[in-house]
Amino acid sequence: MAIAYSELIHATAVIDPDAILAPDVQVGAYAIIEGPVQVGAGCVVEGHACLSGPLRMGRDNFVGHGAVLGKSPQHRGYRDEPTGVEIGDGNVFREFVTIHRGTMQGNGVTVVGDRNLFMCGSHLGHDVRVGDGCTVVNNALVAGHASLDNDCILSGNTAVQQRVRVGRLAMLGGMSSSTKDIPPFVLQQGYNCVTGLNLVGLRRSGASTASINALRQAFRILYREGRPISAALDLIERDFRDFAEVAEFVDFIRQSKLGINPSRSSDRGNYDIH
Repeated sequence: MAIAYSELIHATAVIDPDAILAPDVQVGAYAIIEGPVQVGAGCVVEGHACLSGPLRMGRDNFVGHGAVLGKSPQHRGYRDEPTGVEIGDGNVFREFVTIHRGTMQGNGVTVVGDRNLFMCGSHLGHDVRVGDGCTVVNNALVAGHASLDNDCILSGNTAVQQRVRVGRLAMLGGMSSSTKDIPPFVLQQGYNCVTGLNLVGLRRSGASTASINALRQAFRILYREGRPISAALDLIERDFRDFAEVAEFVDFIRQSKLGINPSRSSDRGNYDIH
């Protein structure tokens, strides 16, 4: 067997001979580690959790009770190919989180970066890519091939459609869903509706007052002034190109294949973008 049992591994845990665990990994009662799974130093796997390989996990991750990481994708075209999941360091996967491995139709791997928090019952579908520092709240659902950039927030009971990109420091409000890309620093609420900037997240991230004000102006030009989207982006780029956050905002939208959603004012009227 590839590991030596110790007081850190409960006697009822089932560990596959192909699994490789760092010496200080803790494994709780009735946990299952099956197939080629690598678990780094300092990780904790609570009782009844299941890690299924191919799966590689870095250091200091916490896997909560009943979480299932690395099972096969929910995809009709999957034919038991040896796809996988790669997880970085310092992540928290709370109770009953599910993460599925990739498909051959994607990159073959589902990727999770560092220091992310996945709360109870949240789900990542096949081929999803998650950056660093993201918060995925209880029962949030992320469909296949979607991507979450650093420090974004998906609130409770939200849903992100397949292939949607969520930009850095963007926030999807509780009970909301999106079928289109969510630009960096934007707040969305309800169904496919932008409502403003994530000002709290920007301030907490250390963004300067000047950068935040430039983003306010960029938001107004794009969402409030009725210009075609390409013309709005050209104007934003011309006037605010020196601000890194604005450049990130513009570049993300220019690269979008699904498009972005319209904005809604405080009186709940819609402002279309073209």
